Amino acid sequence: MTRPRRTRHRDGTPAKARRPDPTPLDVAARLLAHAALTEAALRDRLLAKGYQPETAARTVTRCRELGYVSDERLAIDRARTLRTRGAGSLKIAADLAARGLSEGQVATAVAASRAGQSEEAWARRVLARAGQPTGPRAWRLLAGRGFSEDVVCDVLGESISGD
Repeated sequence: MTRPRRTRHRDGTPAKARRPDPTPLDVAARLLAHAALTEAALRDRLLAKGYQPETAARTVTRCRELGYVSDERLAIDRARTLRTRGAGSLKIAADLAARGLSEGQVATAVAASRAGQSEEAWARRVLARAGQPTGPRAWRLLAGRGFSEDVVCDVLGESISGD
């Protein structure tokens, strides 16, 4: 014989109380907990979830006030992460621009990612981590990592052909 299902908790509340719908700020906080987003990306995600444009804009503004979202902070953090992984300025700038950040934010983040060192020093660090390749292999490595042709020439001690 089975017991009848209890319809109320001991404190008198219904056993299956319906949770209230999450607020737009709750949804935004959940989205930002998974990954850092730009303000535009957060607004777009809120719109995709069915929130009105005005509600999404107010939510993004409130998130900015609370410090949950900051395009400047995201740009600098992402640039530093890419730099420590061996990316050059061109690759970092392309990644940040693809995220919809302004040219000013991109330039500031790229400069901050250098941490007081020259682009050539970062390129030498990449070569050292890769076992000091030379010739075409070194060119491909540095160019693929987003270092400019001038930096590659300076680091490898070669001149640009056609000058």
